[in-house]
Amino acid sequence: MKRGPYQGAAAWRRWMIAAATLALTAPLWAQSPKVFRDGDSWVEETTGTLSAGHEFRSFLDMGSVQVQGNSSQVSYVVRKRSRAGSEEEARRQFEQLRISATKVGDAVILEGRLLSHNVSRLTADIMVQIPRMTQLVKVETKGGNLALSSVSGSVIGATAGGNVKVDMVSGPVKIMSGGGNMEASNITSDLYFQSGGGNVSIDRANGQVVVKTGGGKVWIGNAGPTTVETGAGNVDVNRCNGDLHASTGGGNLNFGDVYGSVTADTGGGTVKLASAKGDVRVVTGGGAVELMKLGQSAHVETGGGTITAQFVASRSQFRDSMLRTAVGNVVVYLPRDLGVNVHASTEMANGAGITSTFPGLTISSEGGKYGPKSMSAEGSLNGGGPILRVRTTIGQIDIRQSQ
Repeated sequence: MKRGPYQGAAAWRRWMIAAATLALTAPLWAQSPKVFRDGDSWVEETTGTLSAGHEFRSFLDMGSVQVQGNSSQVSYVVRKRSRAGSEEEARRQFEQLRISATKVGDAVILEGRLLSHNVSRLTADIMVQIPRMTQLVKVETKGGNLALSSVSGSVIGATAGGNVKVDMVSGPVKIMSGGGNMEASNITSDLYFQSGGGNVSIDRANGQVVVKTGGGKVWIGNAGPTTVETGAGNVDVNRCNGDLHASTGGGNLNFGDVYGSVTADTGGGTVKLASAKGDVRVVTGGGAVELMKLGQSAHVETGGGTITAQFVASRSQFRDSMLRTAVGNVVVYLPRDLGVNVHASTEMANGAGITSTFPGLTISSEGGKYGPKSMSAEGSLNGGGPILRVRTTIGQIDIRQSQ
């Protein structure tokens, strides 16, 4: 059937649109791979360049990825490594991992797809340079490490079980690992780290920080408002510029200066705090608690450890507080001019039982001649104020004036 002129023009336009779309999504030019021997391995190296986009996305079935924001365009180096016995066998291994680099719209996409799962002797490392001003970087790999640095946009990442390292990122960061260690430094915005069981180390993060790990240690140098959850490791936070929430299934909690409130929970470890501006709440299944320079209130419960609490709150800042331990001594330091109502008791007193350097406390005792001695102390210090409750089942209580 003969086509009219308008039908032929429409068909030509459809062909041109299809060709243009194909040109946008087809892989851009890359150099032919080089194969060479390196120690006991064979290496295939491929390099390529692409024009920059507002986004960079990478999805890999295997391979470690390193992304640096220090280039005017997108350039990449892919190194596949095989421990095959011959070059021919290594080349067959290399063919099982297909790497493609494309640009779709304003996004640069780097993909690595496995054609076979029989690649036990094959690994891959991908190094990518992108413009620092890239607005979004999203990297996912099913089997490798992630390293990202010098990015001003948002970063999203995931690895099935590799380690993670992030440095000098201005935008928010959200990365998950199936079980690797995670490190971050110089993060300007919010940070979210989640690991199935690795350790987490954060040097500096100015925004809100959330860390979740199935059983690793957590160390944080300097961060904004922070939430930490770990299944069984220690948690160390040197400085928190906001509220701090930390919990561990069985590790110690060590905190420096907190410029907000503190909520701490451990299944059986010690808790130490250098200072806090806000309210402090601590629960531990069986460890000692040491809280210094408390700016407002403290609520502490431990199943079996000593409690030391130093309050520096003024009359207008101090709030109702409670310190309780099942087995252990309690030492409380109060400002000499603080107005507070004290209720203290020990069911089985050790040593002197209850002592105080403040006038105004009435101390009484019961028993002791043929059995355990219980003691209590009641009174209003400096005209009274909020309530301070102190209790130990077995131990002694000392209420002292701060020096």
